[in-house]
Amino acid sequence: MWRLTPATMFLLIFVAVTSSASAAELLYNDFRSPTLDQSQWCSCQIDNKNTPVTFSADPAERRDYIAGITVNESSLGGKKCEPACKAPQEVLTAQHFLMTEVSRPEFLGTNFFAKVKPTWAPTANQPDPYCDDNAWSRAKAAHQEDECIQREELRLQKTFFRRSDVPLVYSFRFRMPKEVLNDKDSIRWITAQWKQEPINSKYAQEFAGWSPSPFLAQRYDDGILHVTVQDDMCRCLIASAPAKGSKLSWKNGTPHYCQSIRPEDSDGKACTPDLKVEYGRNPILSTPAGKWVEMRYRVQAGRDGSAFIEIHQDGRFIARVTGKIGYEPDPLSPPMTKFKIGQYRDYIPSSDTLELDWIRIETARK
Repeated sequence: MWRLTPATMFLLIFVAVTSSASAAELLYNDFRSPTLDQSQWCSCQIDNKNTPVTFSADPAERRDYIAGITVNESSLGGKKCEPACKAPQEVLTAQHFLMTEVSRPEFLGTNFFAKVKPTWAPTANQPDPYCDDNAWSRAKAAHQEDECIQREELRLQKTFFRRSDVPLVYSFRFRMPKEVLNDKDSIRWITAQWKQEPINSKYAQEFAGWSPSPFLAQRYDDGILHVTVQDDMCRCLIASAPAKGSKLSWKNGTPHYCQSIRPEDSDGKACTPDLKVEYGRNPILSTPAGKWVEMRYRVQAGRDGSAFIEIHQDGRFIARVTGKIGYEPDPLSPPMTKFKIGQYRDYIPSSDTLELDWIRIETARK
C-alpha cells in the first residue's frame, strides 16, 4: 500500500494552496434572486424609476433569472452619478418585471462604421442624425448629463476595483436585440467598458472639457459586436462580428484599424499604436443579435509594455493585445480600473434591452 511521507504531504498541500491562490473569484452573479445585489453593483446610472433593471424567468434554468438593462426615451440626457457611487443604506426592494416584445420597423442591411467599403479606413466623426433641436431640448430638460445620449449602466462597487496593472478576468453571458433601428450611421453604442482612473492631469490641461474614453470597450454600433483597445489617444478596432459590405483582415502584428480620438482629429485621422496583436485561428466574433454569447476578457492595463488584453468568445481564443494600453498615469496615484456593463449610446429613438445571464470577475492565473 502506498503511503504519504511527510515530505509528500507537504508538497501536495503546497501545490493545492498555491493553485487555489493563483486565481480567486471576486464576484459572481447569476441572478438567482430577482433583485440587484447592491453590495456588488451601484445603480446610480440606472433610471430606477422609469427603467429599473428588470428580471425575467430563465426558461433554461429553474429558479434563475435573466437581468435586463433597457434604454428608451426616458434615458435621453444620460444619468448623473452624484454623489460618489455608494451602496445604499437599504437594498432596493426586489422587483420582477416580465419582458415584453417590442415591435420594430423594417431594417436595411448592416454596414460597418457608416460606409460600405471593401476594407476599413478611418471615417470622420458624424453628427447623430437623431440629435435635433427637439432631442437636445429634452436632453437638457432631464437635468442629468446635459448630453444627447442614453445611459443605463451598472457600475461595479469600488470595493471590487483593482489597480489597472493587476490582471483580472471578466466573463459574462449576454444577448442584444436582434434588430436595431439604425444600422448605417455608426452611432456610438457601448455595452461594456473598462476605464482607467485617475489619469495624468496633463490631459485635462491640454483638452478642456474632455473626458477619457475606456481603454477597452465592447461596442454595438450599427448592431455589430466589436471590441476596441486604446493606446493613449489612439483607438484600435481589434475584433468584430461580420459586417455586410466590409471585409476586414485580421493579421498578427501592429493593429491595422486605428483612429486618433484627439479632439483636433475629428476628420478621422489614422494613427499607429504601440500595440501588438496575435489572433486565434478563427478570430471572427459571433453576433449577439438575438443570440446568447459568452465573452471573456483578461485585462491588465499600463504603459510599461507589460500590459495585455486577451479576448475569448464561447471558449474560443479571439485575440491577445500587448503593449501600451491606456493613458499616462497620475504620478501621485496609481490608476484603478473602473468596470461598467449596460448601455451607453448616442441617442437613438428606440427601446432596446441588453440581457445578462451571469457575470463573473476573477483574479488572473499567473
